[in-house]
Amino acid sequence: MPDVSWLDLATAALSGGVVVKALDFVYLEYQARKQRTRSAKRFVDENLDPLLKAGDELVGKIRSLAERDFTPLISETFTPSQASISEGYASVAYLFARFWARVDILRREGLYIELSHDQRGKRLLNLIGCLESQPVRIVDRTRQRAIGETFVQTTIGGKLDCITFVEFVEKYERDQRFREWVSPLGQVLARARSRADRQRLLQYGVVVHALLDTLDQEHAVTNDRPSYTNKLSKKTKRTLKYLVFGKYCPFVLNQPKYYGRA
Repeated sequence: MPDVSWLDLATAALSGGVVVKALDFVYLEYQARKQRTRSAKRFVDENLDPLLKAGDELVGKIRSLAERDFTPLISETFTPSQASISEGYASVAYLFARFWARVDILRREGLYIELSHDQRGKRLLNLIGCLESQPVRIVDRTRQRAIGETFVQTTIGGKLDCITFVEFVEKYERDQRFREWVSPLGQVLARARSRADRQRLLQYGVVVHALLDTLDQEHAVTNDRPSYTNKLSKKTKRTLKYLVFGKYCPFVLNQPKYYGRA
């Protein structure tokens, strides 16, 4: 049996200790990653439904406007700074702002949750990023977030929620500062007579529609709606095909459903 020196024993012991420490570190990191994944999945499961429902109503409204060539907006005269708002404009503005408010609530409540650790969470982040990108958004990103924030309120139980439609109209009519915050959205809707602006609204609706179909494939909380490809211009179709779904959201299934023949 060969002689074993104290140095050899010490080296072996030290090496073994390093290996054990390394294995402990790897195990702890694995457990932490697993916990983050579970937290992200639980967060998405608990908070996604309100966003999907808000998006579903928004898509339904945009589709209705598309079918009627935006007549409910075009037939009315609206000035964003005036202290009154018609029901037609109010209903559209409310649905856009409520959807943005739900996105804002997700941001606030998910500040410390790594959504990218959940597959749906990762796709949700990509789709929201797409909706806020320059080619898709209908108002500036900062103003959009500000509008969303103005629609968020804290309930008695400390939960974040959206103001109701009646609260929106009453606040709009009595609070000039509130009207100023919301005015960028009103200005977009007031330009609905312009074909280019209508196309931006339609394009935005298409991306929200894709978000619903992607995150609620079984349509447990949303409606399985048909698209309105016949209302899209060739330019809008190309943007959807090559930029929105080609670059930002390539994971969306059945992409031609949303733009038809580009």
